[in-house]
Amino acid sequence: MPRPSEALTETEGPEVVVACTSPASVRLAAERGLPMLLGMHVGDEEKAEMVTLWRRHARSAGRSPEEIRAAAHVSAGVCQIADRRTDAAETLLKAMPGWLRQGLAAHVTVDGRARRMRDPLAYTELLCGLHPVGTPRLCADRLAATSERTGVTRFALLVEGSGDLAATEENVRRLGAEVLPQLR
Repeated sequence: MPRPSEALTETEGPEVVVACTSPASVRLAAERGLPMLLGMHVGDEEKAEMVTLWRRHARSAGRSPEEIRAAAHVSAGVCQIADRRTDAAETLLKAMPGWLRQGLAAHVTVDGRARRMRDPLAYTELLCGLHPVGTPRLCADRLAATSERTGVTRFALLVEGSGDLAATEENVRRLGAEVLPQLR
């Protein structure tokens, strides 16, 4: 089996997805025909607006209708599966605020502007409300709804929010066995 670098042809390369959090970053990605990674901190409505803005900028930049249609944007989110929604949310609410606090405190803006740190518990609660956190059916419904509302069909899901290896492995197993089959 060839190594990934050996499998690339002269016209191919590694896939690049641009994390877009502002109209300026959406414009830059669209002009270059690069798909977006849409942050987990925003809901479906804002993600749909970003996709619409990307398409408009891509058209203005002369991108073909086929290229615009084929753009494989990615929606980032958290995913925690349990037999009850409250159990899934509790798992994340116990672990995520601690490591979010550490990560958010270390964040530095590239332009040096000051910013207020998000409250880690409130941010975790927001994420639990926006994303597939709950029963397998609820998780499948949330993923399908996000896809329908935004046009995005690819997801990058943080599945290790519990901070526990065994729980993460079980979460991934359940995602593959109980959620994804409902989306086919």
